Amino acid sequence: MNLRELGEFGLIEAIRRRAGASHPQWRVAIGDDAALLTPKPGEELVFTADTVVENVHFRWRTTDPKSLGRKALAVNLSDVGAMGARPLGFLLTLGLPRSVSGKTLDGFLSGLLACARAARCPLVGGDVTRAGEFSAAITAIGAVTRGRALLRSAARPGDRVLVTGRLGAAAAGLRALERRKRLTSAELALAKRQRAPSPPFRAGPALVRLGLSRCAIDVSDGLVRDLSHILDESRVGARLALESVPVAKGATLDDALGGGEDYELLFTVGPRAPSAAVIGNRLACRVTELGVITRQRRLILTRAGRPVAPIARGYEHFKASSARSDK
Repeated sequence: MNLRELGEFGLIEAIRRRAGASHPQWRVAIGDDAALLTPKPGEELVFTADTVVENVHFRWRTTDPKSLGRKALAVNLSDVGAMGARPLGFLLTLGLPRSVSGKTLDGFLSGLLACARAARCPLVGGDVTRAGEFSAAITAIGAVTRGRALLRSAARPGDRVLVTGRLGAAAAGLRALERRKRLTSAELALAKRQRAPSPPFRAGPALVRLGLSRCAIDVSDGLVRDLSHILDESRVGARLALESVPVAKGATLDDALGGGEDYELLFTVGPRAPSAAVIGNRLACRVTELGVITRQRRLILTRAGRPVAPIARGYEHFKASSARSDK
């Protein structure tokens, strides 16, 4: 794929051919000024957007084009799933420097479209433009039963706090990548979690379908910061047991609490909901119970039942943070 030979419209046509046909729910996809979607009766549409920018969200020395393409869509699927929605399709805007190689562009599209096919989330439109550095902006669309979306503002005192998977692998993987030396097999596994995450984006819709939850968020900026988003929006507090946090092998508790980019699902259930083990079986993924929502509007971290000092809250753009991340 030679960008100089293809030009803008040749590139668009090449992407269109590789993307293939979209779901019949999309009456018009790539080829017109805009896409046309026919929503199903009784559903609400969910929209989310995320951007990856060279030297801000990623560096070529710590990733590869195929992994970047997968990650660019995966983080959007994570947001859609965290709302309890199933993915319907996505728009892609590519910013490309003149110097971008055909190998880089081909690898990026391969990873992106492989992820799209696996998630049944077709590419339905977008834009391409010349830019100083490589960037990819994605807008993903999903659908959820009307009135059933999982919201950050829906946690209530007495609810239990749970999370899928294990945390901290992405932060530990980035640390290993930045050392610039040959990685062990264990470090390669951590690096994969950083470069090409696989969010449990089907867990959110399953929670909606099973009627188990009304509140969720994906863990993108670190467990403490993302839980704090729920507490702020719901105007509640929480007690979280540090010994219960599921730390990924090779990561630290600090990685799990503030590292970010794990893209696991953090959610609440009612006090009488099934155990974490039962919920995990129903969601087909590991689920761990972390603590409880309280009326007191602050987050209390405990160890062996005793409060401990606050820790770093996680990543935030434009603000100094002790957490290190590719974000």
